[in-house]
Amino acid sequence: MVPESLRPYLRSRTRHANGGLVVTRSPNEERALAPVIGVAPELRRASETSIAGPAAHDAVARRMKQRVDAFLKQHDRPELRASWRHAVNATQHELRRLEGVDLTPFRYILLARQTHPLLRALILRAEQQGVPVVYVPHSPLTRFQVDLPVSLAALRGGAERAWVAAAAGAAPDRIAVVGNPSTDITHLPAPDLTGSGLPGVFAVSPDPEPDLRRMFAMMTDAGLSDVLVAPHPRSDADMLERLMPETWSLHRGGLTVDLLRRGPRWVIQSSSGVAWESALLGIPTADIRLDGRAPVYPFLEDEQTFPALHSADDVRAFVAGASDVDRDRLRTLAHSWCATDGDESVSLTRDLLARVSTTEPRIVDAWAPGGVLHRASPLADL
Repeated sequence: MVPESLRPYLRSRTRHANGGLVVTRSPNEERALAPVIGVAPELRRASETSIAGPAAHDAVARRMKQRVDAFLKQHDRPELRASWRHAVNATQHELRRLEGVDLTPFRYILLARQTHPLLRALILRAEQQGVPVVYVPHSPLTRFQVDLPVSLAALRGGAERAWVAAAAGAAPDRIAVVGNPSTDITHLPAPDLTGSGLPGVFAVSPDPEPDLRRMFAMMTDAGLSDVLVAPHPRSDADMLERLMPETWSLHRGGLTVDLLRRGPRWVIQSSSGVAWESALLGIPTADIRLDGRAPVYPFLEDEQTFPALHSADDVRAFVAGASDVDRDRLRTLAHSWCATDGDESVSLTRDLLARVSTTEPRIVDAWAPGGVLHRASPLADL
């Protein structure tokens, strides 16, 4: 067994652009920021690794891992111990590494995710050195991403800004609305859903195999024999092919949004950001809710627009009624959460970056003591 201190972890990918430092950790983050800085996105996962080494054994890391062990024992979650301890080691090593990094030559740090512990370590170092951090989300914000521990945030739409302000107590005037620079569909007409010849689409997220197995079973039990499965960039294609019926097909032709432009009859997904894209195009879209779980994305809470699927009967009813869905209602709701994208969004984001000058206090940190997420989470016991 590899000692904890020698277990590798992925480093973030960095590049210099327009006087700033751009930092990403996934293909979707690359897609979000590449148009803004004028480069082709790097869609392979970052491959550079590091090890925690001595940082895994220092006093801070030891104390944190003791707290992790006690917390997981209290909540009977021993299966999380190895990954959580590994996260502690990696984060502590990153904090130590960043102590020797000078960020002051950069006008700003540009991120597309604010929740990863290694990126939180970078945010802390930037604050210590007075370098502004700008956040352009790689997806619609989730209920767990209401924290904006950054100097500037460029969210997608007015409804998203209003939701964050209400949920976390953030000041709306600190939050810009720039749309989505990673797509180019808000100007498109609604596609013809009957003439495309496409079946319905099951847009999967990189969920655990047991959950995906249950979703596939729900849909096959509903009698769906012709479905196109659209994988997530982090999906295991071999696993998906193993789970899906022989009569279904796996979409291998590029991005899911390009498939949606062609006009599938309907889309079924489970708390995926792709639901915004399909709704924007007026494609009937439903949300699978295993075990009655609340949707991750707030816009999916409108069940009149996004039917909640709890059973095979729900799936069957949604598919049967898809042709009667009010497509204009779908598009209106989607526009409220993100009204613009493509060149206009890129221009708005670049204008915002051009105005960055000095750092400001965090907009809102929902995980700080007393923050809205901290108050509601058992993790506060840590």
